Amino acid sequence: MRAILALILLAAAFTAGVLYLFGVEFATGDVYPEYSSLRADPVGTRLLYESLARLPGITTSRNYLPLETLRESGATVLMLALDPESFGEDAETLQGIEQFARRGNRVVAAMAVKSELKAGLGDELAHRWHVRLAIDFERKHVHKLYFAEAADWNVLDRVGPKMMAIERDFGNGSVVLFAESDDFANDSTIAADRLEMVTAALGSYPHIVFDERHLGIAESGSVVGLARHFRLTGMVLGLALCAALFIWRSASAFPPPAAAHDAVRFSGRTAHAGLLTLLRRHIPPGDLVAACWQEWLAANRRTIPPERLRQAAAIAGTSKSPLEAVREIQSVVALHSTPKGNS
Repeated sequence: MRAILALILLAAAFTAGVLYLFGVEFATGDVYPEYSSLRADPVGTRLLYESLARLPGITTSRNYLPLETLRESGATVLMLALDPESFGEDAETLQGIEQFARRGNRVVAAMAVKSELKAGLGDELAHRWHVRLAIDFERKHVHKLYFAEAADWNVLDRVGPKMMAIERDFGNGSVVLFAESDDFANDSTIAADRLEMVTAALGSYPHIVFDERHLGIAESGSVVGLARHFRLTGMVLGLALCAALFIWRSASAFPPPAAAHDAVRFSGRTAHAGLLTLLRRHIPPGDLVAACWQEWLAANRRTIPPERLRQAAAIAGTSKSPLEAVREIQSVVALHSTPKGNS
């Protein structure tokens, strides 16, 4: 019993620790990719998301679906931490962004260096949008990735000869390209040193969408996907623990029942023997015949003549044995009158 109780307490403590760690991880957002609006650490963008949501006239939301499925019009969509190699070579992504912008939206696409860059990246970007990415291989320089050419694009930010942010209209909307995503990170939002640049990038649309799908956070449509979306993993684990405890409690009693004792069996005297024992305890043997006679007489006095009553009473008062006296009384009570004419 003590071993089972100790095991239960250990399992409960372990589960509580796991739930606590899950709560901490999901609270800070460390389980999400960098520059996600679900992260609250320095490399996340949750502070910018929540700050914009508090501004009057501004609404914010997160997108977990493909960009082409959005039916937005008059909104700004942020796509942060894009891989420059895959982004510059993916014609479908560039075409989707362009079509989305032509519907009257503003797309802010910011890149982030995730690995060692190689020369000659972004051929599709140069072919379609006339933008050429360049790499600064000098280790002492801070800005490694920049735009070397951007024909027909307006320059929003420049560091020396390096173009860091550019803008271009597409139909009724526009596209803004950033060589880096650091301006939107939480630490930059706290410092407020790039606030003017971020404001210019977001534009004047009242609805701002933080795209999470391109970061790998997609809506699966399942219960697990919804739990992840609403950050209910910890609660799900707690419910699973409660269900396991309920099943265990239903399967076995707690505490375990005591061992059943063998049923007590009585043997020996019969009911007739018990009655005799009771009579012996309360009626002396010499008074037994008189007591029986009085009990019988209480209900049968009027059934026999007075003379026979006297005879039976006389027999009951003698000191004969009970069995002999009862037999004589029975003969007197059962004696019938002799018919007249016979002698």
